[in-house]
Amino acid sequence: MHCAATRVSPVYRWAEFAERELNVPLAPVPLTTQRRATPVVIGLMTATASAYPTLAHGLATLDAFPIAGALQVAPDQPGVDFDALERARTVLVQAWRNDLTPEEITITPQGGVTIAWRRAGWALELIVDPFALSAFRLDSPSKMVEWTRAGSEATVADAKAALAAMAGDSAKARAPQAAAS
Repeated sequence: MHCAATRVSPVYRWAEFAERELNVPLAPVPLTTQRRATPVVIGLMTATASAYPTLAHGLATLDAFPIAGALQVAPDQPGVDFDALERARTVLVQAWRNDLTPEEITITPQGGVTIAWRRAGWALELIVDPFALSAFRLDSPSKMVEWTRAGSEATVADAKAALAAMAGDSAKARAPQAAAS
């Protein structure tokens, strides 16, 4: 049983419930003439759960890192080199794949950035260091390959090719192996 009585304000109804023996206080029930937004599901994640489900999450993580030389730097949180941070941002933006998102983004002790991707039987680790080098390590079901790149363009191209190989894109799957040799 639900009874309602209007008191003082026409905006709120005071509702009394059938549980009067429990001494339930009168609770205001808001009334509104405005339409409420209907929740709509825009899309569903098809990939496995990740700490960085979107590019915005990955970039926000990079933005949260303290810059080397800033006041927030502590012995346990060394800070990241600004140039390495910008190069990592470039690689993340240009090589981002919605079907294969990073599992880990961390700071190296030298002030670089490590971005790691993992998928069943595969692991890719990219280390962008403060000295304009990028080191890759790709663990595949068949073998492990390591290589370095000096330029941002080559780093982005290799990251795209390695992620394509991890995702199973056959056209680009041979590029990281060719780049390492």
